[in-house]
Amino acid sequence: MQPYNKPPLTYSQQVALLKSRGLVIADSAAAEAYLSRINYYRFSAYCLPFEAVRHQFKPAATFDDLKALYEFDR
Repeated sequence: MQPYNKPPLTYSQQVALLKSRGLVIADSAAAEAYLSRINYYRFSAYCLPFEAVRHQFKPAATFDDLKALYEFDR
């Protein structure tokens, strides 16, 4: 088994990563606060229906859309 070599991302870096993949985030500070309450790994599972291809979001996909889906499923 290989060791896991990826460094952890800060909440700010997680938000930047989502934005770089095309996710529309209106309020970065609110998104960071939300990701601090749940973890990125759990949240990322709800990204899948909004991805056009792996790690690229469909046009107009928003953080609020993902958040609503996550909260609906809780």
